[in-house]
Amino acid sequence: MTNAREITLTVNGTEHTIEVEPRQLLVHAIREELDLTGTHIGCDTGNCGACTVIKDGEPIKSCLMFATQADGSELMTVEGMEDLPEARGELHPLQEGFREEHGLQCGYCTPGMLMSGKALLDENPDPNEDEIREAISGNLCRCTGYQNIVRSIEYAADELESVAAADGGERPTDSRSASETRSDGGVAVDGEFDCGVENCCGGPTTDRERGGESE
Repeated sequence: MTNAREITLTVNGTEHTIEVEPRQLLVHAIREELDLTGTHIGCDTGNCGACTVIKDGEPIKSCLMFATQADGSELMTVEGMEDLPEARGELHPLQEGFREEHGLQCGYCTPGMLMSGKALLDENPDPNEDEIREAISGNLCRCTGYQNIVRSIEYAADELESVAAADGGERPTDSRSASETRSDGGVAVDGEFDCGVENCCGGPTTDRERGGESE
């Protein structure tokens, strides 16, 4: 790798040190160097939001940032959701909401929608419809099923509120640290994105399977 730089990223609670080319985009580093293919590539221009991840608590479009610019950052991708305390060992309430309210549709925008939804609910646990639509306004759904996605996030907000009430009003917090390591190394089972729906399409074909091209 020519002029490679070593960077360290903490992704879903696991610290990774990788070598990247200076012009390698963060989304490509996540998918190709870390094999976390749940983060999708749509437009490569920051318009569709399919590549949205959470960086240091804020949703960002990972196709608009060089991997080197994220050196030292903490990232969350869709693969890390089921390990969050509020998931309680199962699906995260947002993932459950997308399943229950049919927010998945073709599934291509789902990882980015989940990340934008997660960032919204972290900041505003009880958003109204307008606030949800504003939060996902940078994420395009090619199926145009936005109403189902809005209902999915509303479902998650209600579920999280119920969990908090059951816990005496305390919302679960992400207590993971950079030193903790996921049992699967932060990679979805078999390297594929698992949306939690039985007989799902399985998400897009990976870059490597398509010779470097994303769907």
